[in-house]
Amino acid sequence: MLCKNCEKWYGADDDGFGPCSIKNSRGDRRYITFSFHRCDEIYRDVPDEASSPHVIP
Repeated sequence: MLCKNCEKWYGADDDGFGPCSIKNSRGDRRYITFSFHRCDEIYRDVPDEASSPHVIP
């Protein structure tokens, strides 16, 4: 799953960066992620949405 498709990501599509609430709640120093970053948290095994035109294989 890409960050931009996650319910735990609160970024803005216009700038492409935003906070991951999973990383932030854990206290990570680097909790800001890019919208096209592949999840490395609890949703890492969830496939990307097939309908999204921005899915990177």
